[in-house]
Amino acid sequence: MTSSRQRLDTTTSWAITSSALVTTFTLGNTQISHAAILFLIFLNFFFLQIEARRFCAYEAGRYRVLLLERWFYAEILGETVDPHWTRALIRALRTHYPRVSFAGALGWRLRRNYLWMNLTVLLVWVGKLALSGGPMTDLRIDLAERASVGSIPGVVVWAVVTLFYVGLILLAMMAKRLHPMGDEASSERSN
Repeated sequence: MTSSRQRLDTTTSWAITSSALVTTFTLGNTQISHAAILFLIFLNFFFLQIEARRFCAYEAGRYRVLLLERWFYAEILGETVDPHWTRALIRALRTHYPRVSFAGALGWRLRRNYLWMNLTVLLVWVGKLALSGGPMTDLRIDLAERASVGSIPGVVVWAVVTLFYVGLILLAMMAKRLHPMGDEASSERSN
């Protein structure tokens, strides 16, 4: 469990470090295009996907440990337990599929770490657009024009970024995290 938890933390550290580096270099040098921040947005999404996959493995392991904590230790200490608890453990050990869906893991990790990080990167991108190209006369028009990347018009870039962030927010809102032992076990632990 400890090594799985460290793997999650490592991926988050990669995203934070990458965000800090790209932000520093992009804002510190006017020659660096805002496209570097767009690349960072998608790089952070890549890190989110890696972390979600690792979170699925972490939750599968966590479920196995919770089975042992709930039934094995109780039985060893003399409490009467369901004699068929080992079937659930064997089923969990044989199953290669995680107990959490990939979309659920994406949403959970997004809410816990990546949504705030991505929103900060979005603000940095807008700031870079506002700072580049001299004084602005009309905020909306200037930001749309400055967002162009190569031959791709700025309006298209804004549309893609907006759709991406709307998708992230919807994913974060809709994805549910299920408790490994069910809701009754989670309520017992909180009492």
